[in-house]
Amino acid sequence: MPLSAAAEPRRLRADAARNRQRLIDAAAEVFAARGLDATLDDIARHAGVNVATAYRHFTNKHELADEFLRQCIEAAAAIADEAAADPNPWAGLTAFLERSLDLIASNRALVDVLTRAHDGDQFAELLDRTSAPLERLLARGRQYGMIRDDIAATDFAPILEMLGAITGTGVPGLPYLPHRYIALILAGLRPSPQRLPSEPPTPERLQRAAASKAARRG
Repeated sequence: MPLSAAAEPRRLRADAARNRQRLIDAAAEVFAARGLDATLDDIARHAGVNVATAYRHFTNKHELADEFLRQCIEAAAAIADEAAADPNPWAGLTAFLERSLDLIASNRALVDVLTRAHDGDQFAELLDRTSAPLERLLARGRQYGMIRDDIAATDFAPILEMLGAITGTGVPGLPYLPHRYIALILAGLRPSPQRLPSEPPTPERLQRAAASKAARRG
């Protein structure tokens, strides 16, 4: 076989691999900036490849979204694990809220997961990956008298959803609001003789709410 004939398939395979990676990289940027409502056509345009090329590599955007969300959940779980490993439970809790909010502010797709605007399974996985380290962190905080005893790990998904609503660039010349409200949340997590109304939500209750919301959107 002539050398040029053998080289041509290799060149085509290399081009295909580059296009696939460009689509994966573009998906991360588009989903982070616009959320999970972005389409495969949007991703193809951002990647600078033909839409038909995108569909040769991926059946639909969900194949790209699943991999991207897996990475998002890994990042969120790492933040929870590192917070739980902090020798100072209060410093760990503060770092968890601050770093989680930074991640949410830079990633619209994670907001979609937290607000259950996407597949409820992703929300369930996020809960599963973060609950155990957060419970360890809370248990140590209670042991040292730093954290109130009627808070559970499941309270943090609604807390982060609320904090996520105020992320953004803010207004020039004014304080960055998330810092204020993180401080307010932290103040509320201090021990208090006044009990919070009702019990913390169970994972099952949060997951049912996630599935219900995803079904309404679908």
